[in-house]
Amino acid sequence: MKQSRLAFIASIIVLAAACGCGKPMEAKIIPSGSGDGDETFPVVGSYAKEILSLPATVRDHWQIYQVNPKLYGNSGAFGKIQERLDDIKALGTDFFYLMPIYAEGKEKAIGSPYCIKNFKEVNSSYGTLDELKALVNAAHEKGMKVMFDWVANHTSWDNVWITEHPEWYEHKADGSIAWPTKDGEWKDVAQLDYGKKELWAAMEDALEYWVTEVGIDGYRCDYAHGVRDDFWKEAIGKLKALKPGFVMLAESDFERMFDDGFDIIFDRAMKRQMMTLVGGGSLSNFASWYKGDQDKAPAPKTKLYFITNHDDATTDTPAKQFKSLEGGLAAYVLMAGLNGSSMIYGCQEAGNNKTINFFNTQTFNWNAMPEFTRKYQEAMQAVSKLNRKGACKLYESGRVLFVLYENGGLLAVNVSGSEVEANFPEPVSGKNGVPASQKFGAYQSQIWE
Repeated sequence: MKQSRLAFIASIIVLAAACGCGKPMEAKIIPSGSGDGDETFPVVGSYAKEILSLPATVRDHWQIYQVNPKLYGNSGAFGKIQERLDDIKALGTDFFYLMPIYAEGKEKAIGSPYCIKNFKEVNSSYGTLDELKALVNAAHEKGMKVMFDWVANHTSWDNVWITEHPEWYEHKADGSIAWPTKDGEWKDVAQLDYGKKELWAAMEDALEYWVTEVGIDGYRCDYAHGVRDDFWKEAIGKLKALKPGFVMLAESDFERMFDDGFDIIFDRAMKRQMMTLVGGGSLSNFASWYKGDQDKAPAPKTKLYFITNHDDATTDTPAKQFKSLEGGLAAYVLMAGLNGSSMIYGCQEAGNNKTINFFNTQTFNWNAMPEFTRKYQEAMQAVSKLNRKGACKLYESGRVLFVLYENGGLLAVNVSGSEVEANFPEPVSGKNGVPASQKFGAYQSQIWE
């Protein structure tokens, strides 16, 4: 590594637990380009232990922000969301992702936004098509790409296709239309049959509609592995031809979805690994798992890391799963600083400590914990500055995990709820604004660029 590329970032991300465990020592700030690159700090003790070395890859690193319109009250969600775009962008957001905005079914429905009545019509309770276009345009103007949610596996029971094209659905032995049963009994929706090529054309037409009519830049595809691979290959090929650079995210952990043309797939295992780390698990074991996980994602494609999403938030909270709000933030900073894409579910940055059923409409309080939200914003802005294009190495010292990138980025995260003193990796220890050792407060993260 060229040491001259490392300089201590001016804004230090300090994520201390509410107990106030010791204030971390701050290293001297040396601005980029100052001096001759030989200024050092005395080396104290041993170095952090190298536990993983990964070769250089050129991956995409999308920071995605998931928006649930049902958290914006009973009406006017599009306009209310637009008012929050500056706060969303302040989280280092690359992709602004909207959960389903389509007309929602009522027959046999239980409030799920994934119960689609019309794939080419907006949900009137959220606003009008023009208001949706204004929201998308405003996000684009702030430098964010826009991703819509898509549900290809099923429709509502009052979708027009039920009466006009019943042959596009799977049927039970008695001749009635079936509901999905592969991963549970989803009786509020009707199962589509991708053995019918006419359905392919209709679904592809609906997918392309929002690209040409509204100008979106990607889709997150719900229950993607429930739909035939050959359909996805054809549909994704057409979308990417229609708009080069179009990004496809599969809600699926199956690596075969990469072969279908998806750019990003889910990585639920990462969340489990982070919960284990915060719970006292081995950093070396995490490094071994992470290497195998990276080997399964062909660059430039990535897996998607998260500490919660709309499904997870229905049953539990990051504050509980990661020991505290600060523990959840530390876990997310570490995820976001690794080689992959990451996603914030709109509410976690507000310090939410209650479960949220995404079937229910409510007015969420985005200003409940402004100091915690500020920490999230500062942390994500710092992560967005990390140059992750080169080789990557992981080191451990105590309960601090260091992520060191060849092209000039260093991330340190204390994954414990106690203050610890850690030694730094040998390549950067005591050089160019990086200390040789330092105390890290509970769940403290720090980034050098």
